[in-house]
Amino acid sequence: MKIAVIAKTRLPIVEPFRGGLEAFTHALCASYIALGHDITLYAHADSDPKLNVKGFYGDEHRQNEQFEIYENDEYLSILKDIEQNNFDIVHNNSTHELPIIWAVKAPIPVVTTIHTPPISKLKAAIKICSDAENLHFIMPSKSFQATWQPYMNNGSSVIYNGVDLDKWPLIRESRDYLFWFGRIVHDKGLDIVMDAAHELNMPLKFAGPLDDVKYFDEQIAPRITQNDIYLGHLKQSDIHLHMKGAAAMVNAVRWEEPFGLTNIEAMSAGVPIAGFDRGALSELINRESGVVAEQKNVKSLAKAIAAAIPLQSENVRRHAETFSLRMMAERYIKYFEKLL
Repeated sequence: MKIAVIAKTRLPIVEPFRGGLEAFTHALCASYIALGHDITLYAHADSDPKLNVKGFYGDEHRQNEQFEIYENDEYLSILKDIEQNNFDIVHNNSTHELPIIWAVKAPIPVVTTIHTPPISKLKAAIKICSDAENLHFIMPSKSFQATWQPYMNNGSSVIYNGVDLDKWPLIRESRDYLFWFGRIVHDKGLDIVMDAAHELNMPLKFAGPLDDVKYFDEQIAPRITQNDIYLGHLKQSDIHLHMKGAAAMVNAVRWEEPFGLTNIEAMSAGVPIAGFDRGALSELINRESGVVAEQKNVKSLAKAIAAAIPLQSENVRRHAETFSLRMMAERYIKYFEKLL
């Protein structure tokens, strides 16, 4: 099958990944290739060349005040190129409205996996266009599907995200510290994680790109104690090594997260999860792999962490295996074949 994959083009699809969407897109394309399919990834020009990348822009223009104009041109260039290259199907993973509008009259089926909450332009495009016969939508979780349902005229399907289980093997051997990794922004709740760790008087290691300097300076830096270690922005292999001594992975997001790939990556390494019941978290864990905080406050989160720490690594890993990357890719391919 010849597949055009459209990425969110603002950030390169290459390690170290800036966020879950970049990690997801990279893993998805690698899986399509491993399954024998011919793909072209339309993405930031500096993305991993192993994924057969076609990029129209690198970092130029992205800090420009008129960047939206350049971005529109970028997606129009992508869509024009797709029309000229005889693809069987388009898998759209961007958060831009233009691929949705274009899909109404596209010559081939367009499947869009939605990765972001209902926001103005994307929400409007989907509300107006989603009854088009050629347009199909995938959601990464049931909770997220419910969030988008009011704007979907023809509904959607759910395919859970997956991780490369070989890339995240069982490694946890001890329970020496709490762990957190992700983009360091207010919505991810690292400050709450730190407060919960301090409540338990446990060391905390955390890693990720510093995407909000003001938040870090005002909320994170003042909280750092001698028991807290910021590891910087790490590649996945380096993050995995730190899972060896992780007592638990803590999740304290402040938004309805569509999926939460870091939770599956941690569980694959044998590290249990403790977190608030926000977004898809309750769909991702069971009683052998994690604990949901009873209330959205620090003390309840600390209680959940304490309950998660004793969970057995083998059981945690076994549950993570239900979210394998290969299984996810095969489900997408089966969905594509049904459409074709």
